[in-house]
Amino acid sequence: MTTDGGDSGVPGASSADSDPGASSAAGDSGASSAAGDSGASSASGASSASSADSDPGASSAVGDSGASGASGASGADSDPGTSKLKWSPDAPASAADILIALRFADRAARKAIGDELAGTGVHTGQEIVLAKLLHLGSLPVAQLAKVLDVEVPTATRTTQRMEAAGLVRRVKNDKDARQVSIELTDHGTELAHTVQQLHAQAGNRALAGVTPEDRRLLRNLLWTITANVDDLPG
Repeated sequence: MTTDGGDSGVPGASSADSDPGASSAAGDSGASSAAGDSGASSASGASSASSADSDPGASSAVGDSGASGASGASGADSDPGTSKLKWSPDAPASAADILIALRFADRAARKAIGDELAGTGVHTGQEIVLAKLLHLGSLPVAQLAKVLDVEVPTATRTTQRMEAAGLVRRVKNDKDARQVSIELTDHGTELAHTVQQLHAQAGNRALAGVTPEDRRLLRNLLWTITANVDDLPG
């Protein structure tokens, strides 16, 4: 799901009740379901390290064939894009059905956030970096990569692009000149606050009709799934 306009590799997980930049179920709490210059989650807390050639967060796990085989969901027509996905809410939900639904939800969450970010100058995925730095303050590149759950080279490339855009700056450690931290510029701080509002708008749009109780249940289930996958060997 990498696009030229984004930063792929940064997790997209988001929770409305916690830090918008959170990337792990057991560690940071939080928002943002999703960072080529491109993550949100927000919808799911799932996160993954990106390849060496991409930056955090723009990729979508759904391929054209991703919906096939689901017992509870099917396309209404053979022509993709002419109708919405339909499913029977009373159909049995297999584990495969759940994973397929999560892939579509991840794509929908990224689209919702991307639509809100259009015109801000922030690429999808970079909003996660802004949220983390706003919440945690200045961070060494290695530590930033850890909280984003990406490789250090990925975090380095993303922050370099954001530095060129005037969103962050590099600050050398007074005690160790080899250590460089990343912090928000004034412009980056302003945009980080704007992104918080846009995340809320995207979340409200995506979760229209979902009760507060169901939102809590959904969030907790998603973090449970994330923790289960993170605990798998390999």
